[in-house]
Amino acid sequence: MNRTIYLFITFGLIILLGTFVMYGIESQVPNSKIKTLLDALWWCVATVTTVGYGDIVPISNIGRMVALFYMFFGISMIAILLSVITNTFYKRRFEKEERENREQEVIYLKNELMKRLSEIEEKQAKCIDLINHLK
Repeated sequence: MNRTIYLFITFGLIILLGTFVMYGIESQVPNSKIKTLLDALWWCVATVTTVGYGDIVPISNIGRMVALFYMFFGISMIAILLSVITNTFYKRRFEKEERENREQEVIYLKNELMKRLSEIEEKQAKCIDLINHLK
């Protein structure tokens, strides 16, 4: 679960970086709707989460290149996050099955050992009876 927390922190920092970058690029462009840091944050989160409302869009060419990066980053982020989550669930399930298999194997070996020990005790008792009978 540690990896998931690190991913969220990393993704959050990258989103904040994108917010500041987009604000720095687009806030000075005329007719841009990104005039405040909150506008830039709204744009970055909408873009990264692949919602893309279209209410706030970059106008400058550099802003559009940054937008392309964040579009692909958002798709990658979701794919990585889902991969880590499903891997975590799979790993827990696999470890649980392995633990159950080991417990069943221990029980089987214990029963097998007890059966063999009782066979040895029976043979030992027969040997002692035979030795006593021969004396």
